[in-house]
Amino acid sequence: MRCPFLREAHVQSCQASPFRKQIVRSGHAADDRCGSAAWRDCFAARELTEEHPSAGSCPFHAESLVQYCSSAPVTKFIPWSDQAFSRCGSESHRYCDLYLALARTSAPTPETGEPAPRSDDADGIPVPTWLWFAPSHTWLAVASDGVCHIGVDAFLARTLGGIDRVQFVTTKGLERPAAVLTVRDVDLTVSFPNPVLITGVNGALRADPARLARDPYGLGWLFEGIVRDRASLPSGHTKLTDGLLRGDAATAWMRREGLRLRGLAEAASERIWGARLAADGGLPAPGLIRTLPHEEALRLSHLLLSTATDEERFS
Repeated sequence: MRCPFLREAHVQSCQASPFRKQIVRSGHAADDRCGSAAWRDCFAARELTEEHPSAGSCPFHAESLVQYCSSAPVTKFIPWSDQAFSRCGSESHRYCDLYLALARTSAPTPETGEPAPRSDDADGIPVPTWLWFAPSHTWLAVASDGVCHIGVDAFLARTLGGIDRVQFVTTKGLERPAAVLTVRDVDLTVSFPNPVLITGVNGALRADPARLARDPYGLGWLFEGIVRDRASLPSGHTKLTDGLLRGDAATAWMRREGLRLRGLAEAASERIWGARLAADGGLPAPGLIRTLPHEEALRLSHLLLSTATDEERFS
């Protein structure tokens, strides 16, 4: 599925002119001087007429097929064969800033006759059904063309609150992608559990890390990669979705994580104030990590991303 804002056009340009200006062909040839013998009256080509004295149409007239983004504030024509718009021609366009600003969603567009993809709710935490979720609170989206995106889920983004800095441990290659998120003075390393062939990162997060918490499933994506050998994988090779949850299973797991976070927060309050705070049964307030002392914030963030064995060891 290509981006709905991607457009194609035939453009004309003059190779004799000192200024390169591309003009979209309108289809009206009545006044097309370049395509007739009247081109000899053109001042730009007049000095070079001797090279092509008998040409019936202007030899300096060039025409090409280009693509451009109709949602961009400034129109930029890119040759059709160029790979600059490779994302626009695939489902990866769902993670483009311009697309998200206008479409307001990163959900895949359903094919004709198919129901629209839905997003479940786990005690106020959105759980999109088209995403895969890992125990490390990272998500995976795989497009039909094999391009994939990875980020942190809304549960972790809500718990951390505003992100002060994002550093990418992994930038390219076949790796388990990892990034360091800094909240106040706490560095939290989040990683995706399975190897992915990473092709790029969301560099915009370096300048605006807050977008990760603001839109974790859209503008806040971390890594972009491709799935290799999707049809068949060697025996013993870890599949990209091994150990991940999706749909109802992911929603149920997210609710359990909410209960676990509430227990961790109550235990932290008992260590800080000497008594457990009364809980209303819901999730702790957004940005919980930012409200805790450094030691407790570090402890809670570690336990939140740890296995049960680690919890028992640190409790």
